[in-house]
Amino acid sequence: MDDRGEERICPRVVWSGNEYDWVNPRGERLYLRGVGWKYLAEWPFTEAHRKLLASYKPRKHYKIGLFIPCSYGKPYSQSYIHYFLRKTIAGYIRQGILHEIILTNAGVVPRELDEYWPYTSYDWNPLKETPEIRKCYRNILKQRIRDYIEKFSGYYDKYAAYLRWNSDSWNALREVSEEQGRSIPNLAARETSPEELDELDLGLGYKLDPDLILITPTSLKNLVKGLKTVLGEGGNE
Repeated sequence: MDDRGEERICPRVVWSGNEYDWVNPRGERLYLRGVGWKYLAEWPFTEAHRKLLASYKPRKHYKIGLFIPCSYGKPYSQSYIHYFLRKTIAGYIRQGILHEIILTNAGVVPRELDEYWPYTSYDWNPLKETPEIRKCYRNILKQRIRDYIEKFSGYYDKYAAYLRWNSDSWNALREVSEEQGRSIPNLAARETSPEELDELDLGLGYKLDPDLILITPTSLKNLVKGLKTVLGEGGNE
């Protein structure tokens, strides 16, 4: 049977996935690979942020809103880093104590939108950033964080962060917390051993993904201890 024969018996579209379009993709869903203003503060991420403020609300009230990093792998929940992170805090997630809030060039992404376009279809390469774009990144992300907190603060008792200490995402969040007089502790370890990083590297090169520091045993232990402290459970094991 030639291709035309196959075409006659094969349905052209069985499932389009359009229920996972957070915003209208304007036809085919683009994969947005690049670094710059276009991939930071233009469509579709601006439209996605506007819809977040207008149409989204957290599913329940949480004791902690935890700000965490994005990942190269999409959806984030299936990435290498998020796998280890979620495994560590699985108990808090299952009990509905903690809500994951992802910070990225795409904006502020609640975990429930993890599989929605455009959040599943972009690649912002930090190795291609310039000082100018890093400043723009921080400023745009600051405004989006500020918007999110002002809109949804009633859904959280407290906030915390689990972000690399020298990351632009942490600096943006820290500045917002200082402006608002709000305590948002960063529960990540400031440093870890080279041996731990080597074990996680898998030959990929730590410099290509410095967020690997967040899934070392030292840092994950620090996360659990920090969450207990924020929740008033004490940090001792």
